[in-house]
Amino acid sequence: MFRLAVKMTLARAGRLVLTSLAVILGTAFLSGTFVFRDTINQTFDRLFSDIFRDVDAYVRSTSFVETGFSGEQRGPTPIAVLDIVLKVPGVAAATGDMQAFARVIGKDGKPLGSENGPPTFGGIASDTAAGLWRVDEGRFPIGASEVMLDRATADNGSFVIGDSVRVSAASGSRVFTLVGVANYGDIASPAGATFALFDQPTASEFLLRPGFVDSLLVVGDGSLGEEELATRIDSALPAELKLETLTGAEITAETQGQLRDVFGFFTNFLIAFSFIALGIGSFVIYNVFSISAAQRQRENALLRAVGAHRKQVRNAQLVEALAIGVTGSLLGFLFGIAISQGLARLLDAIGFEIPTLGISISRESFSTTFIVGVLTVVIAALLPARRAGRVPPVEALSASAIEMVAYGRKRIIIAVALLVVAVVALVAAVNDAPFEVLGIGVLLLFGGVLTLGPVIARPVALSVGSLIVRPRGVTGSVARLNAARNPKRTSRTAAPVLIGVALVTAFTALASSVRTEIRSRIGDTFRGDIALSVDARGLGGIPWSVTDQIGGLPEVQDATGVSFTPLRVGDESRFVVVVNPRTIGDLFDLRISEGAAQVDLSARGLFVEQQKALEDGIEIGDQLPISTVDGQTVAATVEGFFTTEAIFGNYVISREFFAGITTAVFDSFVYVTKAEGVSLNDALAAVAAVSSDIGIGTLQTRDEYIDSQSGQVNQLLSLIYALLGLSIIIAIVGIIITLLLSVFERRREIGLLRAVGMTKSQVGETVAWESVVTSLVGAVTGVVLGLGLGLVIVLTSGDELIGFTVPVGGTAAILVLSFVLGIVASLYPAWRATRVNVVEAIATT
Repeated sequence: MFRLAVKMTLARAGRLVLTSLAVILGTAFLSGTFVFRDTINQTFDRLFSDIFRDVDAYVRSTSFVETGFSGEQRGPTPIAVLDIVLKVPGVAAATGDMQAFARVIGKDGKPLGSENGPPTFGGIASDTAAGLWRVDEGRFPIGASEVMLDRATADNGSFVIGDSVRVSAASGSRVFTLVGVANYGDIASPAGATFALFDQPTASEFLLRPGFVDSLLVVGDGSLGEEELATRIDSALPAELKLETLTGAEITAETQGQLRDVFGFFTNFLIAFSFIALGIGSFVIYNVFSISAAQRQRENALLRAVGAHRKQVRNAQLVEALAIGVTGSLLGFLFGIAISQGLARLLDAIGFEIPTLGISISRESFSTTFIVGVLTVVIAALLPARRAGRVPPVEALSASAIEMVAYGRKRIIIAVALLVVAVVALVAAVNDAPFEVLGIGVLLLFGGVLTLGPVIARPVALSVGSLIVRPRGVTGSVARLNAARNPKRTSRTAAPVLIGVALVTAFTALASSVRTEIRSRIGDTFRGDIALSVDARGLGGIPWSVTDQIGGLPEVQDATGVSFTPLRVGDESRFVVVVNPRTIGDLFDLRISEGAAQVDLSARGLFVEQQKALEDGIEIGDQLPISTVDGQTVAATVEGFFTTEAIFGNYVISREFFAGITTAVFDSFVYVTKAEGVSLNDALAAVAAVSSDIGIGTLQTRDEYIDSQSGQVNQLLSLIYALLGLSIIIAIVGIIITLLLSVFERRREIGLLRAVGMTKSQVGETVAWESVVTSLVGAVTGVVLGLGLGLVIVLTSGDELIGFTVPVGGTAAILVLSFVLGIVASLYPAWRATRVNVVEAIATT
């Protein structure tokens, strides 16, 4: 029986290949993500093992604030500690290390590296054995007028030794002489970041604060092990400085782990969409095996008649499923290697250069992809195979080669039960139930709709199909009835389209709602004429000195900056909003709901978001401890409450709070009002002269700024569209396979239609319109479901001010795209239908 099953599978090689496409697409993206993750992890593991191979100890501050995604910002280390460390027995060399914001300005006056790309660093280049940088050309910098660049930055900017290089940092913008080009370990630049390197005194003064560095790198003389050396250094450090010493192995493992976490978020995001694609592919596989089982009823009956058991017939179908799973998973994994390279090129295109050292493939990645792919196919084929084995021989021999279309009351009961529980879960999620409840509700909602699919497929197909009956006449009428004649098949074929469209619609509705709210909030609170903004990804931005310089221009009446910096408020690490109370009043409305006016915020004062204050029982006059990155703790007094209509955050403090604190804070936005009698163009030109000099920020008018801020949602939405595009491709494959099988199943019917006068073009048109109707059945149902999901997500977002906005244009575009996809999916099946031999088809019994 096994040999027979293998022969039957090989005899249908075309069906094997077509069905494998759904598995190949899903597993290819999954394996590509795994290989991409393995390659990145191995690359950075090797990189930092190489970089820190000579570092035996690492001294840093114990004060830090978490910044999200497993990141942290640590306090500075006094450079005076270097003398203490060098006197510790067993220490051969030590030097300061630093990674702070610095932007290199190219020869054309434009900054090297985009604001949306990798970070732009400034650091220390040291000729001691403990330094991380190696000279590739020239020498290390000495003094306040010299700079060294990493090799990639020097090449990208066409800089050579002796050139003048402008660099912008926390202290402003300066011109240095290039004296050297360096490599970071064995590579030109890690992850495409730019590096401007100075000697330690210059780096401290220009990038941070005089007398401070980020950390100390220590090399031992070989007389002590790393742990013993670290212990001795720790013992020599004054306790009041709050420093700690890690071994070289510890800082290497920590750095590698942080990078794994950063890229892990991105890869986990991709993996989630891979499983969505595989889930959609499972519907295609289930549909194919259901149709195949119906078309092979006579064949299975003959097997039963000659003595085959139910299990043997079922297992014969599962052998074919196993062959498809194995073939699709293996080919998918191979294609995934190419996809992994595509992901690396994608990051490279947006500036995140991954210095890969070949391709890395782990056993875990291969086995996971292979097992998931095979199990997906086998599980999807299990129910159709079971049905094939349970058909009585006499019934099968007398049946025609079409699938049974009846559905019972049990299906409706199960579907209604799933939908009721889903609605209860979603209502609970809207009323502050845990996030997991929302996920369960969404899954049950999809389950209920898909279970109810065969019940609603016929009326929906007839309704949608009625739109083409009048303009297309007979072909439209036949296509409409063909789509409605087998609701089970139509609903299963439309299911992948339904899921993909529902997810796209939900994200589109959410994005539309957020965009509308952002436009409303900024439009209501921003009163200026011009905005200078920067996307520094939490590192750097617009120096306060530049903001003050803009405010002093004769073409400018007022200018104020808004900063975001990590602080620990109480026991929470938060990004706190920093403003200048003396200048913000006329340019930005913080929407103070109670307490002092925004211009009266004191140096040790604090504004708290109203809902946050209510949840934590905070009242005006209360004192909250605020800890800065450098370990200082200040008791701040709550002086007022504000609403989130103004800004996205929980706390607002004054710029004066940071007087005497070593933490470097930059403005993310500078809002400007032009002076009276000055034209907008003149004011823009005056501000542009300042911002272009330091190569920082995007200068926009009020309307341009509002459009750009609301449009940032489109970047994430575009990525989601691209990922869901894989699901749409799988849906197209499902429609193609189903139509091909339907054409084979209806050969006699097509022959009779041709015999009574239907032309080849009409046959092809009928198949095309049937494909369109099927696609629109999924699209219409998916749009309704997606709008409902979008509403639920908005209501569960936790922001009561965000209203739900129906994306009319986006919804119309989705329906039009579904129409086009239906046409595309029908091209090959329609061509095959026109090739049916009329005489042979009519003679078929």
